[in-house]
Amino acid sequence: MTKKITKTAAVIILAIGLLTNAAAQNVTDGNGIIQSPFTGIETANGTFERQTDKFYGNSFVLNSFGEWETRHFTVSLDYLCEKCGENSHFPVTGGAWSLVIFRENVYVGTLYGKVSGGTIDVVTNRNGEPGFRQMQIKLEVTGGMGRFAGKRSGNIGVFEAITDAVSNQTTGYVNLDLLL
Repeated sequence: MTKKITKTAAVIILAIGLLTNAAAQNVTDGNGIIQSPFTGIETANGTFERQTDKFYGNSFVLNSFGEWETRHFTVSLDYLCEKCGENSHFPVTGGAWSLVIFRENVYVGTLYGKVSGGTIDVVTNRNGEPGFRQMQIKLEVTGGMGRFAGKRSGNIGVFEAITDAVSNQTTGYVNLDLLL
């Protein structure tokens, strides 16, 4: 019985080690992929400009706290809002984003870029009121600092999130492919 428990514990420790190593490689691998779940808040609804039918500066601040790594993601969106009261699907027309990464409380690096498109869909509740907003945003890397210095334009990513229409609480996922 003791041997079984020891073998099981060894397998669990090995699996945790492999998962930890894989998670670390997501950031340290120069040609890797960053995948991270985030939680945070919509900090600004944006400013509507009637002449262009656009909202400018719809902003979010999100964090991902891991055991060894912390990631901070900010994004500001511009989106088209023709017939705002009637439409529930809005094309994202631009914006900017940044991702700052710390490992064991030491700065690793920053990636930043532009928003190159996407959509925002408003989902209503039973009363016809906005319940939440669902977003799928295309990210393009335009540069980096620290570990990511030298990253150039052309690296593509996606930010997918859901924001509660009442509390502005946002949960989402960032997936960045860092191929050069």
